[in-house]
Parts: sequence; structure tokens; C-alpha cells
Amino acid sequence: MIQTKTVQHSKFWHIKRWFATGQAYIYLLPAFIVLALFSYGPAAFVFYMSLFKWSFLNQGTQPFIGLGNFDYLFHSSTFWHALQTTILYVVISVPLQMALALFLALCLMAGIRAKAFWRLVIFSPFITPMVATTAIWYWMFDPYHGLFDGILRLLHLHPIDWLGDPHWTLFSIILYTIWKSAGFSVVLFMAGLGNIPPDLREAARVDGANSWQVLRRITWPLLTPITLVVLLLGTIEAFKMFQPAFLLVGPVGGAGNAANTLGLYLFSEGFSTDPHDGRGAAISVVLFALVFIISVVQLRISRRGVETID
Repeated sequence: MIQTKTVQHSKFWHIKRWFATGQAYIYLLPAFIVLALFSYGPAAFVFYMSLFKWSFLNQGTQPFIGLGNFDYLFHSSTFWHALQTTILYVVISVPLQMALALFLALCLMAGIRAKAFWRLVIFSPFITPMVATTAIWYWMFDPYHGLFDGILRLLHLHPIDWLGDPHWTLFSIILYTIWKSAGFSVVLFMAGLGNIPPDLREAARVDGANSWQVLRRITWPLLTPITLVVLLLGTIEAFKMFQPAFLLVGPVGGAGNAANTLGLYLFSEGFSTDPHDGRGAAISVVLFALVFIISVVQLRISRRGVETID
């Protein structure tokens, strides 16, 4: 039987330890203050606003209406349309972006020539200001002088009003956001591929496995943790999508409100000529709840996936 010896510390040792811990919190205090003032405080105030008929144009008392803003949203056809559009955008854009990013990462890790150049080309859209890139893509989507319709005319195909036709508006925004955001996912996938021991792939090839079998049986399972991270980050960003739609088709989501996401609906409620800031806050709370629930579910799935691999 192994006996453990209890170490008795002096009172001075405990005081010294408490002092060191307090000193560490003092060093962290400026960061806590900044987070409280510019992150946690405003977030809590949004929850508070959602319970009032709040308007910053109203200088008087803000009437308390409880869950009235949420009741208005859940009985609004515009809200449900915006939610449906947002979910459709997430379901289409995230898988396509991940597939493209994984393909590009595999190509870059395969030893192609001018690898540094292609990395720069792929990652540049992600770090380029969105205002500049949307201006370029707005011209490319132009039905009369744009690049895409010019290519269709060369192929003797009917031109498309990419941003004016409700059937193509959301697809056009998805096309832009995939191009804009794929570079970041490529970097994450390349980091994951770099951590896979090359001996595993070489051993599989010696055993007669082809490239598809190596990808399916070795590379893809070992990429599961980083894949779930890319999926989580991509889903969160997709739900928050606002700038591309606002810059390309305007605050109402284009013709027929085809691209009216929750982000645009929040803007129209909270920052219009007749703002309803309480409703805008309620939309923010609903959006936060959706992202939080999806994040928790994905994190649980990711833990199970990692445990299965282990």
C-alpha cells in the first residue's frame, strides 16, 4: 500500500500565493474592463432593449412590453421569410465553401509549382476589404457590361440578371461569399493536412490504395476535428451574413426581397427612417439563440467524432 505524505504549507505561503493570484487578476483587469464596456455590456443591453418598445428617437420613457417584440416577430411573415432565406443561405454556402476549400488545400499540399504564389492568390480575397471586392463583383454581375454575362454571350447563351432576378439574387451572393471566405478555410485545412503523418499515406499506397481510397480512409477521418472547426466557424459567419447582401443588393434584399436575411431584416427594423430598436434587439436575441444552439450541437458532435477517432 502506497502512503501519501500530506504537505503542510505555512500561513505565509498561502498569503504569498493569494497575492500572486491577485496580482495576475490586476494585470487582466484592463482587458476585463474593455470587454465589459465594448462587448458584454452592449450584449446585455440588447437583451434589455428587446423587452421594451425602444426607440432612440424617443427622448421620453421607453414603454416596457415584455415579450411583445418577440410576439410581433413570430407573427410577422417578413421575419419568417428572412429566417428561411438565412437558413437556405447557410445550408448551401457552408458545404460548398468547405468542399472548395478542402479541394484547394489538397491541391496546395500536393506539391504544385509556385505554391507560395497560389497561396497568396487564394488567401488575398479574405484579407481584401469587402467594399472593394463587392464593387468589383457588382461590375462582374452587371447584365449589360459584366464579365459573367459577357461569357454567356460568347457561348451563345441567354444573359442573366444576376442581382435583379429574384431567382438568381441569393445564388449570386453565395457565389461571392464562397470566393471571399474560402481562403481562410483553406488555411485551416492545410494546417490539418500538415499534421497528418505522411508515413500513413505512404503505407497505404504501398498496400495498393489509390488516391481516392487514401483520401477516404486516411486523410478525411484524420481531418475530422479541423473539419468540424471549419464547419462551426463557417456556420456562425453565414448566420451573421449582412455586408455582402447589403453592398450588392441593398437593405431590402433586392427584387422581391429574395436575399432578405435576418441581418438585413435587423437593419431595416433598427436603422430605418422609422426605427423600431426594440424589434431590432429582439431579432439580435433570436439570431444569438440560433447560433448558440447550433454551436452547442456541433461542439457535442465534434467531441463524439474526436472520441471515435481516438
